[in-house]
Amino acid sequence: MADNQIDKIIASAIEKIKAISDVKTVVGEPIEIGEVLIIPISKLSLGFVAGGGEYGTDKNEIKMTKSYPFSGGSGGGVCVNPIGFLCVHGKDVKFIKTDGKTPYEKILETIPKVIESVCDGIKEDKKSK
Repeated sequence: MADNQIDKIIASAIEKIKAISDVKTVVGEPIEIGEVLIIPISKLSLGFVAGGGEYGTDKNEIKMTKSYPFSGGSGGGVCVNPIGFLCVHGKDVKFIKTDGKTPYEKILETIPKVIESVCDGIKEDKKSK
């Protein structure tokens, strides 16, 4: 067989996986709040499987035609879990973990800390002027 069908399936799946596993998926777009820069960080888990086979009822017929009936498939899964936020304020850099809680719970818990940090930065900026 001139074309290997399973190679085509795997190449197509790998192309899709590369698109999903872009660095922007792991390190999110920065969010700027006042003088504080917040960068979401995530963990990306991928799973992939592919398989196939060439089938026929008469082996002699297949050898003569070199045309194999092919059956194949692939499947995969992707899981993106936020693991924390990198908070940058001037020279101060903190990593706030989200482990053990849902991302929404951690975001809600983090908002007061971020607001406090922004307010402190504004106060310091006013004092220095």
